Amino acid sequence: MASIVSIGTAVPPHIMPQEVACQMAGEHFRGQIDNVEKYLKVFKNALVHQRHFCVEPIWFGGEHRLKDKNDLYLDWARKLSLAAIDKALDGSGIERDDVDHFVFVSSSGIATPSLDVAVINALGLKPGVRRLPLFGLGCAGGAAGLALASSLAGASEDSIVLLVAVELNSLTFQRADFAKSNLVAASLFGDGAAAILIRGGDKGPINILKSTTLLRPGTQNLMGWDFVDSGFRVVFSRRVPVTIRQMMPEAINNTLADEGIGAEDIASFIFHPGGTKILRAYEEELGRQPKDFRSAYDVLSQYGNMSSATVLFVLDDEIRNSPHKSGDYGLLAAFGPGFSAEVSLLRWA
Repeated sequence: MASIVSIGTAVPPHIMPQEVACQMAGEHFRGQIDNVEKYLKVFKNALVHQRHFCVEPIWFGGEHRLKDKNDLYLDWARKLSLAAIDKALDGSGIERDDVDHFVFVSSSGIATPSLDVAVINALGLKPGVRRLPLFGLGCAGGAAGLALASSLAGASEDSIVLLVAVELNSLTFQRADFAKSNLVAASLFGDGAAAILIRGGDKGPINILKSTTLLRPGTQNLMGWDFVDSGFRVVFSRRVPVTIRQMMPEAINNTLADEGIGAEDIASFIFHPGGTKILRAYEEELGRQPKDFRSAYDVLSQYGNMSSATVLFVLDDEIRNSPHKSGDYGLLAAFGPGFSAEVSLLRWA
């Protein structure tokens, strides 16, 4: 058994309204994609109101080397991670020296040693803290990190695990890529960081009862990055929503079956809002209404898709803005490159 103690989130300062993003994309892609006005409708249909970026709008109009992009990633990922951790620690009753394990999730930049070292040094965590950096999990990373962190914490009631998921997706924009997938990414992705403190035992306000992973063979090319000379080029297949529909029954059943409950017993659906079609897939496969995914819609509207960090933002919103009573079940889920499903069953203490 492990419990969520507290959550903190952080976003960079530059806010991009969706209307501005649509205008900029139109100027950039017009003449490069046939019937581009049709595809620009994705900016409205994405249900994104605004996003936070670590760079100003003018940055997207220039060419940038991979090194320059990665230097920005290293700087901003460190700053946002520290800001989110400070919020998670504040009022938690946990001191920095109490942290035994540090799980660090990110897929939008590269560092060796991994960036968690810079964060550990800045925080002054104890030298014996166990590090576990995770790369390449994409949108599923926050949920996968939560599952791993709960497993580490569950080994001892005295164990404290710090989980951080941080992504700077704005820095992955490829100016010379005129594929429709790049236009869709430009309508959807944002930057942000989330930190969660997890304690062994059931003394926290939310217990993590069980976590499962489901990997679907033959789908590794649906989502991810292609690595090109100028950085990370997005891969996003139109088959993703269909694949999620196909995987959901098994993924959820694997998580709930041994607990003797069904989807109808779940009070809170804390799902990664990968986009409008993906949210629709959740609703239709589970027989639920959009209001049952209020937190996912709200996070998508205010922040866009922040890859691994997004589902943790949804959890934070659900905790702060939705009423819960003791014994309520929550289901946290995200789908990402692999193609994989990461699902955790939660219960309010």
